Formats: sequence, C-alpha cells, structure tokens
Amino acid sequence: MQNIIFCSYSEDLLPYKATEWSIWWDLKLAEDITVQQWSVVLAWTWIKSALPLWWWIKIYARSSLPVKFGLMVANSVGVIDSDYRWEIKVELTSLSWEKFLAAWTRIAQLEICPYFQEWKCFPNETPKVEMLVDAEIYENFADKFSSERGEWWFGSTVK
Repeated sequence: MQNIIFCSYSEDLLPYKATEWSIWWDLKLAEDITVQQWSVVLAWTWIKSALPLWWWIKIYARSSLPVKFGLMVANSVGVIDSDYRWEIKVELTSLSWEKFLAAWTRIAQLEICPYFQEWKCFPNETPKVEMLVDAEIYENFADKFSSERGEWWFGSTVK
C-alpha cells in the first residue's frame, strides 16, 4: 500500500494537527492575499499531495475564518481526488469588505477520507501519512507521483 504523501518547500507549511486530539489537519496560507468583497480568490498553500486509490481529501474552512476574518471557503467543501498532483488551493470569498490575510495564517482544515463503493473491494489497511520537505520533489511532484490525470490541474478533471 502507498502512503499518503504531502510535500512542501517549508516544514512550517505542511498540514498539521494542532493538538493530540485534533481530528483534521490545519492548512496555512503560503502567501499574503487580499480578498475583495464578493470575489473568489485561490489561496496558495504550497502543499502537494499523493494519495493511494480509495482515498480523497475534503477541505473545510477553519471555524474561526468567518468570525475573525469575515471569509468563507467559496465552494463550501473542497474536494481533492486521489489522482490530483498539483498544489492544494483554497477558494476564499469575503462576506463583507476587502480582507487582507498575511502568509502563514491558518485558513482551512483538511480531512483525509476513505472512498467506498459497494461494488468494489476496499483495502483493509490504513495508509500512513508521510510529510516531505524537498524543493526538487515539490517541483517535479506530478512526475514522481504520476497518475492517470496527467497535466490536468486545479478545478479540472476533464481531458
């Protein structure tokens, strides 16, 4: 079984659990960003992932995002398929006025989920999560962890 792999330029940007009992992994903003009122922007995380078949990721807003910043995840819940090899980005929208967020702000939470279809056999092992900090692997991630998806990146599974 293949591990679940997250890769970044910086250890500080890798997904992490804030406490021993945290269920989901926090994601940080990699670059400063300004979100105009009612606009949708892609927030960069500088995180790439490779998941084994039968696994996928959900991206949620942190519960404090609307309270502290007046922002929401634009598509409610982001979905990262197991064959997606490009940067994980979070779609943000402002509910009020223009908002500025500094790099390293925690903006979202990531849930790693098993995928089940009743007519297919699900693996009986849970993969381990592996964190990589390596600029060369990050730059060549889609080649190193190839998938049938190929060159198709964020927001597109159509070839």
